[in-house]
Parts: sequence; structure tokens; C-alpha cells
Amino acid sequence: MEKAFAQWPPSLWSENSLNWNFPEISSSQSYDVVIVGAGYSGLWTAHHLLNLNPSLSIAILDAQQPGFGASGRNGGWCSAFSPMSLEAVAAQSNKQGAIDLQNTLVTSVDEIGAHIANSNIECGWHKGGTLSFASNQLQLDRIRENISMSRHFGFDDSFMDYLTPDQAKDCVRIQDCLGASYSPHCAALQPAQLVDGLVKQLLSRNVQFFGSSRVSHITSHRVSADTSKGSVSIDSKWIIRATEGFTARMKQYRRDVAPLYSYMIATEPLSDSQWKDIGWSNRETVSDGRNLVIYAQRTADGRIAFGGRGAPYKYASRIGSHFDNNANIHSLIEKSMREMFPVIGDSDVTHRWGGALGVHRDWFTSAQIDHKSHIASLGGYVGDGVAFSYVAAKEVATSILGTASDYLPLPIVNHVSPRWEPEPLRYIGINSILRLTNRADETEKRTGRKNRFVNWLLRKLIP
Repeated sequence: MEKAFAQWPPSLWSENSLNWNFPEISSSQSYDVVIVGAGYSGLWTAHHLLNLNPSLSIAILDAQQPGFGASGRNGGWCSAFSPMSLEAVAAQSNKQGAIDLQNTLVTSVDEIGAHIANSNIECGWHKGGTLSFASNQLQLDRIRENISMSRHFGFDDSFMDYLTPDQAKDCVRIQDCLGASYSPHCAALQPAQLVDGLVKQLLSRNVQFFGSSRVSHITSHRVSADTSKGSVSIDSKWIIRATEGFTARMKQYRRDVAPLYSYMIATEPLSDSQWKDIGWSNRETVSDGRNLVIYAQRTADGRIAFGGRGAPYKYASRIGSHFDNNANIHSLIEKSMREMFPVIGDSDVTHRWGGALGVHRDWFTSAQIDHKSHIASLGGYVGDGVAFSYVAAKEVATSILGTASDYLPLPIVNHVSPRWEPEPLRYIGINSILRLTNRADETEKRTGRKNRFVNWLLRKLIP
């Protein structure tokens, strides 16, 4: 089932992962469950369904091959954090619902780690926790606000704690560090290798995989897909859409999810002396307190993999391999990395890549299950999908196959996000948010003060 796959982006992760070559779907088949999308959402959903009912017949369809999208290109964080704040989740449900969701995400990291260990999946897994650094006073204020919010919801310092500048430098030496937050609930990994491990397991459990089958339409009990032989339809008792950033390619869901691009770089393996100067011996994942997200990890083979968001949204939610590299964005990401870690000097950047992630209009992850149509969907992770997809998939599987009498669904279940605006309003609005967020960071860095007008506008644009 493996051969070279020419369309795979030139990411660091693709070099040490498998390239699958599953056949196209044909119309002669029917299944208990058809899953559209062979990323983490689809793979974990099949995993949880089979744990509940091993006799199910399951097919997973993908327009490319497993892990082609964000699951094989991301920053390699398995984190217990989400794009929604605890306050935002509580506002949509209640305080206990927010606490339950957060506790489930914490548990999911350990469950994924245990599954990887028990299954002998080689993916560079290391649970060293996560650090968020501050390089100016406003970033430090935001970090302390996040810690204070967690305390309000009953989470103590074992969930998230404040580190003084000296304590932070004992972990990782970041330029101009004023302090940091630390949480143990995050692991670094090689994400494409985890995809490979899950695919192998599902094949052993008789899941059928089909590639080069681009789903064009979903109706109750039927999926239509475009293949080299034309349009093909197959029947299924349940259909689960796990298309994340690629959702907008389907006309019926075009305004449900906006694909936003995130870009990454990776250095050559650094020398022992460089790592001695940097520290980072526990491979914590690293971010900072700026508004526009950056993220980094120390890889198992001694590189820095460093990413950032903020690339312009493409008109009409376009996605394509020609967007996977952006010289200007990659240059800015490299500049940020070298500012944070000046000790790397002239070490080469050997890999540059990118990919689309899925965003709902209210930045809220959801798991939708319609028992009337027998259609379900999950996604909208805004880049936090390695662990969150596991949680959302378990909610979908549990709902489909029946629940215990004492089961309470998490707040993401059947949460309905507003649809994105039609074009050109969607293009104008999303790119305005990105530009304003970048401007807020520039103002803070230059003046040490908030741009109050920009912050006010952002609150108006993001629910």
C-alpha cells in the first residue's frame, strides 16, 4: 500500500513517514460507517467506534491519502488546550461544562500517550509539558490572566503555574524572557508518524481505506465522490465528515469552515554546544504571549521546528499545494525564531512548509451528530487538533453507538457555529482580523502599550 507520493509537501515530518497509495473507491460497496477524511479526526473516530463495536464495517475516504492535510503537517503538539477559553466555553454551556471539557482534554493527552506506548508506535512522543514565555509586560499580563482564569475554574498549579524569569531560563533560554507559564499537559511528537501508526492499526482491524476519492456531496446514507473513473456513490448507515480545513471544497459546506494557513520551518540538527546554551532538555513545547500565535518544539533528532500563523486568507476559501510555501511568511517566522534563540547563529533552515487548518466563525470546536439523517461531523480545532480530535471523535462514536444512562455530552456536542459571511465579506473580514492582530503585536513591541482601538475592533470581529 506504500509508494512515493509526489504531491506530499516537503515538510520535515514527511521525510520519516510512510506514503500511502490506497485505491479509489468503487460503487459496488456499502458500509456501516463511511468516514470522509483520513486525518486525525477520521482515524480517531474509527478507533473509538471499533472499541465500542469491533464488528462494524468502516471505510475511510480521502481526496489524497492519510495525513495529507494538517494531521501530517502540524507543529507536533499533543496539547490539553483548545482555541476556546474556559470563559468562552462556560458562556456557551456553564461553568461545570467548561471544567468537564478541560479535564477531558487533560485525560486525552495521557490516553494518547498510553496508546502510543502500548502499541509501540514510533513517533518521537515525549510529554515534557508546554511553556508560554513573555518578552514584554503586556505578554506577561496575558500569561498571568490565563493562570488567574484557570484558578477561577478550580485548576491549581498542577494544571498551570507561573515561572519566574530564572525558573523559565532553567527550562529553556529565551531571549528577553520576563517570565512564563508552564503546564505539564502537553507532549511533543512527530505527527505524520502517529498517522502512520493509526493507519496500520486500523488496517489490522479491517478498516477499508480509499484514496484519490474527493467527496463532492453528502446526503443521508450516501456519499458521492469524484474519481478518475467519474462520480461514484456508495451507501452507508452512518456518514461522518472529518474534512477540517478542506471542508470548504464541498459546496454544501462552503461557509461552515474557513481554511487558514499556518507555516513552519525546521533547522538542521543543532550541535551539542548550542543545545547546552539553549537548554530545552525536557523537550517542552514552546510559545509566547503575543496575540498572533507562534509555536515550537525541540524534535527528537535535535532540531528546532518553529511555526506561526497569520498568513493571509485566500479568496473563496481556496486551498492548494501552491499555497504550501510562502517566502515572505517563512522569512518572518525565521526572523522570530532567530530573535528568540540567537544562539543558533547561522545554522541552516532545512525545511519550509505550510498547510490549512479549519476555523469556525466563532473559533469553537464542535462535534455534530444528527440521528435523523445519520450524518455527523467534527472539527474546527484552529490548530489544536492532535488531542482535541481524539476527544471530539470519542463524543461522535459514543453518540452514534448509544450512551450510558449517566453520560453527559461535552459542550462541543451539537454546538452550532454561525456560518462565515459570503465573499467578499469573508475575505475582507478574516484578513482584517489577521492584520489587526499583527498590528496589535507591533504596537506592543514598539511602545509597550496596548492598541486600544485595534483591541476593540478585534472584539467586534471575533465573537
